[in-house]
This record gives sequence, C-alpha cells and structure tokens, in this order.
Amino acid sequence: MKILVRLFSIVVFLSLLVGFSYTPAEAGRCPTFIANITHGIDGTRLGLSEELPVVVEVYFVTPRAEKLFTSVDLSYKESFTGELPRGTYLIKVYSVELKSYVESMTTGPIQIPGCKKVIFQVRLMDGVPVINVIIRDLVAQ
Repeated sequence: MKILVRLFSIVVFLSLLVGFSYTPAEAGRCPTFIANITHGIDGTRLGLSEELPVVVEVYFVTPRAEKLFTSVDLSYKESFTGELPRGTYLIKVYSVELKSYVESMTTGPIQIPGCKKVIFQVRLMDGVPVINVIIRDLVAQ
C-alpha cells in the first residue's frame, strides 16, 4: 500500500511539473496577428477627389522573393481588418487616380510577430501621405 501511495504521489508531482512548465508549443500559440488598415486622407487636401481611391498591396517577404499576399481597395474613411500569419511584410499603396505607386507610403519590410494588433493609418503628415504603424499586444504578457 505504501508503494502505491508513493507511486501515485510521484505521478501527481510529475504531472503538475509538466503541466506548469514552459513548452515550445506555448511559444507558437500565436501564429497570426490582426492587421487593421485605415484610409484617413481627404484627397481634396492634395488637389484630388475627396475619396482618393487606393489599392493597398500587402506582400509577404521571404529571403527569395516578395509575394503578393492580399490587396485591398480603400477610399477615404474606409478600413480593412484581417488576420494574417506572422512574418515579414511589405506594404505598398497604389493611387487609382494618379495611376502610380505612392513611394512615401511604402512600409517595410517589417517583421511582425504573432499575438499583435498592427494598425496601419494612412494619413497626411506635413502635407506628405504616409503610413503610421502602431503595434499593440493582443494578450497580456
């Protein structure tokens, strides 16, 4: 009977030890992040239409290439929210009115970890269109 109690105690102790220890799987608990892209530029401030339609292109960057992951059509005051896998990204903005990319708004390549909310604010700064990037934790650390 003593042996059974000791064996049971050891099993309980080991299960508690394993249950509360850090495991590599815990590090991968957040394979994604939340991306929020907001178009906040009134085109009339640039001498264009108020809507100022753009196509935001999101590229997934690997050591070998940049691959278009998604593209989003946005106009003034519109936004997009999506869940993307963690990794390295490059953001480019194409102006439909100007029929060209807006170089001042190219962002990245930037490494984005999981468990984050990344806010891309398309806005004017000193008369120049830019993307302001804000990264926040999704879960308490």
